[in-house]
Amino acid sequence: MMSALHPDIVSNRAVVMATLTLLVTRVLIAAWLPLFGDEAFYWQESRALALSYSDLPPLTAWLIALGTALGGDTLLGVRWPFLLIGAVLPLVLRHWAMWRLGNDADANRVAVYAMFLPLINMGGVLALPDLPLTLLMVQAFVCLDRAADSNRRRDWILLGVCLGAALLTHWRAAALCTAGLAWVILSPRGRRCLRSPGLWLALALALIGLLPVLWFNATHDWSALRFQVLERNPWEFQPSGLWIAVEQIAVLTPLLAIILLAALRRARKHADRGPFDLMLSAAIGVVALYLLLGLFADNERTRIHWPLPGYLPLFLVLPLLLREWQADPGWRRWVARWTLSSTALGALAVFCVMAAASSTRVSYQQAAARFLGAGFIGWPQAAAVTQRLLKEYPAGSVLIADNFLLGAELDFALGGRRTVYVLDHPRNIKHGRQAQIEIWQRAERQLLARKWRRGLLVIEVHARAPGEWLAAWQSICHRFATVRWLHEERIGDNGTSFLYADVTPQDAARTDACQVPVIAHLDFPKPDQMLGVGDALLISGWAIADSAGVAEVSVWVDDVRIALADIHLLAPHVQAQWSHSNDPDHPNVGFRYTIEPGSLAPGRHLIEIAVRSRSANALVRHFGPVQVRVE
Repeated sequence: MMSALHPDIVSNRAVVMATLTLLVTRVLIAAWLPLFGDEAFYWQESRALALSYSDLPPLTAWLIALGTALGGDTLLGVRWPFLLIGAVLPLVLRHWAMWRLGNDADANRVAVYAMFLPLINMGGVLALPDLPLTLLMVQAFVCLDRAADSNRRRDWILLGVCLGAALLTHWRAAALCTAGLAWVILSPRGRRCLRSPGLWLALALALIGLLPVLWFNATHDWSALRFQVLERNPWEFQPSGLWIAVEQIAVLTPLLAIILLAALRRARKHADRGPFDLMLSAAIGVVALYLLLGLFADNERTRIHWPLPGYLPLFLVLPLLLREWQADPGWRRWVARWTLSSTALGALAVFCVMAAASSTRVSYQQAAARFLGAGFIGWPQAAAVTQRLLKEYPAGSVLIADNFLLGAELDFALGGRRTVYVLDHPRNIKHGRQAQIEIWQRAERQLLARKWRRGLLVIEVHARAPGEWLAAWQSICHRFATVRWLHEERIGDNGTSFLYADVTPQDAARTDACQVPVIAHLDFPKPDQMLGVGDALLISGWAIADSAGVAEVSVWVDDVRIALADIHLLAPHVQAQWSHSNDPDHPNVGFRYTIEPGSLAPGRHLIEIAVRSRSANALVRHFGPVQVRVE
């Protein structure tokens, strides 16, 4: 396929083959990749259709509702509209290029380069608002380009429809306003259009798309707008934002980034005429704005995909640049020759990472998480355990998740057949979902207000920093009358785990003291510690069990229990770190064990501990594993 798509081979057949090949690849991944937490939440929104939501305008939920209406509540049912959008986007660019450049070869070249963009191939799999927003923004640029030349009412109306639909997709559609402002200021065509009634008609139509969002905010204390503008952004300089440019070069692939910079220079040189004026305005209003705001705005969530709509108009000048650079005897010829191949390799890398994420092997998932984050790891296993435990509960029991992402994933896994309540959690507020959970009557206060006798509580352990565990789990004891820990499901070796507890409401009788799960830490060995064959291996750390104290710490090597560690050793620093702990053994909460020299064979070994408290029927928890190597 690579040779068929060399920059000089740009037939319609190549475009069709590339489109189908990439689409089939995305479909295969989409059919196996577990839903990211945000996708699951958007699926929940699609089951409660509204004019807007606390986190986003409604178009994403509407698209998922269409998808599941035809494809069912399955992975492909949720994602197929977004798969289709990912396939259509390069063809929209091709249509624009065909109109502007006037020949199939150049238009096909534009489409093929866009098809292999890593960001399009990643976004073309997931049911997220980013690719629909990109498609609508690019189509808006196309309509504006046509309308500015023709001044036809049809083009202005289509522009208004695209703008309104973009505003129904995401708040980032506001970048169209900055791009439009740059166009009016910098372009003679833009200034002429200010006198055209068609432009004002388009803007009036666009405002219709803003009305549902404004109505929702006005009736819900402006929660969505307040979160997007104020609560999620620190609005202070963040040095980490200086890495944004490097990230963008990486996701574009370096050679393509070089050519796009040259395209931007060409657009600036010819900014007095179309479509160069729109290329420059898109780069200023979307890309430059992103680079600037990235220094001051939210940097805790993934945002590398935000400037994509600003890059795509620059693709229209690629055919001209490629011809010029291929005729250059210097380094430009090398760049022009290898840009498509390097971009295709970037797309292949994206597919490999997403295929690893969709694998059933946890080791592959964890490797993929280094690039995609851990938002897809563990949900199927957590849901399977939840379904198994729920079979033992009587009718009328409630299912409770400790945060909105876990709640959404469990809801999807259960097919939406039962209400999943969500406890108050910092993650709900951090991601702007608390207000929506309360609108759906699924929040903690609604749970506590209803009548129920038993509930299954599922806690995503890694949703909190380790330093927050003790206080959070102590608060569980105050929220329910009884808490009986049932099981811990550990996923791989990166700390991902889920705790399950049987709970009763506050008005039920308290039969025993609420126990907090044990917490422990391995100070030694260190990760990837190297040993000689004749070296002893020290295993030490600390373990606490509130109220009851620790009864036993067992040492495990390669999933085999080998010994009991010495416990109740002096460790005064632990109480200073966990000031809320009421373990009766403080400050003697340390443990130690030494594996004698020669006991470990050469090679890699996994070391972990299992901790049990003195409480009857206490949940035994494992910590680690830590990998060591004996040479």
